[in-house]
Amino acid sequence: MKRKFWRLLLLTVAFALALSATAQQQETPTTRNNPLALLLQSKGILTPAEVAMVNQAASPEEADARLARLLVDKGLISQQEYAATVAPVPVSMYSPGPRLVNAVEITPQPQSSQMQPPSAPTGTPPQVAGPAQISAVAPVRVLPVDLPKQGGLIPDIRLGSGANLKLYGFFKASAINDTASSGGPTFGDQDWPLPLFIGGDTGPTSDPSFHLKARSTRAGAQFEWVPRNSEFTITARAEADFEGDYTDVSNRNISSVRSSQFDMRLAYMRLDRKLGSLPWFAEFGQDWSLMSSTLPSLFETTGLGVAMGTLYERIPQFKTGLQFRAGDLKIQPEFAIVLPVAGSSALTPDQRARFGDRAGSDSDKPGVESRIVFQFPLSHEWRGVAPAQLIASVHHARLNEIIPGQAFAAASTTVPALGLDNTLLIENATNCPATGTCTLLHIWPKGIQDSSPQNVWTTELQVPTPFVTWVAKFYKGDDLRFFFGSQLNDVWANLGAGVGSIGEGGSSFSGRAISFGCAGGALDTTTGAWNCGASGTNQPVYIANLQPVGSVGGFTELSFPLSRIFHADPEGHNAGWVFHMQYGTDRAKATDARKGNGLARTDLDTVSLTYKMNSWVSFVNEASYIATHTASKPGKLFVGEDRTQAHDWREEFGPIFTF
Repeated sequence: MKRKFWRLLLLTVAFALALSATAQQQETPTTRNNPLALLLQSKGILTPAEVAMVNQAASPEEADARLARLLVDKGLISQQEYAATVAPVPVSMYSPGPRLVNAVEITPQPQSSQMQPPSAPTGTPPQVAGPAQISAVAPVRVLPVDLPKQGGLIPDIRLGSGANLKLYGFFKASAINDTASSGGPTFGDQDWPLPLFIGGDTGPTSDPSFHLKARSTRAGAQFEWVPRNSEFTITARAEADFEGDYTDVSNRNISSVRSSQFDMRLAYMRLDRKLGSLPWFAEFGQDWSLMSSTLPSLFETTGLGVAMGTLYERIPQFKTGLQFRAGDLKIQPEFAIVLPVAGSSALTPDQRARFGDRAGSDSDKPGVESRIVFQFPLSHEWRGVAPAQLIASVHHARLNEIIPGQAFAAASTTVPALGLDNTLLIENATNCPATGTCTLLHIWPKGIQDSSPQNVWTTELQVPTPFVTWVAKFYKGDDLRFFFGSQLNDVWANLGAGVGSIGEGGSSFSGRAISFGCAGGALDTTTGAWNCGASGTNQPVYIANLQPVGSVGGFTELSFPLSRIFHADPEGHNAGWVFHMQYGTDRAKATDARKGNGLARTDLDTVSLTYKMNSWVSFVNEASYIATHTASKPGKLFVGEDRTQAHDWREEFGPIFTF
């Protein structure tokens, strides 16, 4: 009896184990090694766990869907690219496609969305969204609101520190012909355009010129760190080109014209994470100013429309911002403290080489900037069209000039005239410490300071559509020389109406001449002193206000994707034709400009035709008409005669090889 019991028990256990093994074999799919997933794992893009998830799919189609979903989550492919391969396109998705940003082709980061595309049913073929289509023209966006994803960078190099590194850049060469120059010995032979009249007379002709240049060649690197078990996404960027100053050393004195210096453009690091449900970021380093959100699609990038309506800068900053979402609408407010810069015009070469500028930092206050961006798709039906953006930004800084209380020094190449003039005699001034006559140095023995504000605001609009992309920017502000506006006018000494000027009685550390005066004052011809009591009432001597030159400007641009409009084959040789039209203007307040460099307005009209031969090579031909107007009559010398208006026809042609 016992023997039968144990035999029956053994048979029951054996039967149960057999059933369990059969069930497990039926429930567990056969593991297939996806070769693409293994390749991505070897490059550090996928983790072993993610590769295992792909390989455990029930079918090759499901494995492809899982792999594509991972690539979307990592920001490596767009939602539309995913949908075109695996599932129907969700109506809220778009794919801007590659574009040129200041002659660099950049593929925009895919847009994240709360809408998840449906997975392809197991065992069914992938559904294709439709035939390939040429993308519309995407606006130049050097400050995008698209958020980086952790592990979203496909690296070219993996560093020993654990950082990922991706290189990018371009080689660019161009031939340029100008029918006129800015004139003078300093600005008369630039290979990039400036306002005419700014440098002086052009001589017996308009000084036409021809240039070939390759110094726009640029290189950059994107960095990414992927810390374990961290909620932070850590990225960085460094970028430089050869647009720096020409060298001034013995072994390059003859060949300096073709040997410009390597120069930093961008260098910053960035932290991203979520605060609750809101994406937040902080950035530290040199990046584009918050007023540079919208730039024109110009082939000429050495100046990029200097004093012709562009208004931009790259500037050291600490920046932070949040992103709010409501459906397809993204709202991103940002705030930054920035290096305050005056763009002083009177610095000596030695000062520029040592510290660049000082009036801004001498204010002992950072500059502040803020912008808000509204981004939204204009239509859910448009394929290959970037979303629209509406942007507003503001900037404020305080600039301070210091005039030390030392005797007036003689100017030299390294030390400018400096301090308060102790030779100008003043009489009957209420703030003179002694009776009779005194000097400025008697009144301010320790020196004196003078300051001025720098205020700017901009509004910008970017409207991409399938057949034309419209971009517009308007700005208004004071003291825009550093931001390449206001006809490059500097501040001027304003004593006010009815005030007699003693003259330029002081010179600041920045080499700026400072005026002094007193109300109703006049020169005493008997004593040779300035009489501050000439009006019958003694008045104090005071320093002039540094008056910023007010200005307005902006540009508007239309870009036509000719290949898309004429239904070219996306895989054919005619898929890369784009036509641009642009008008820009920069206008200084004439009453201020008369106290500055005398220029009131420069207009820029540009048309260009771009042919993108393939993903790496493009050719561009750009023609421009530049016209500058003076602030008053008589005007300035041009072609050896007095002119109030001058113009330049400019043409630039060349290739761009991107990598």
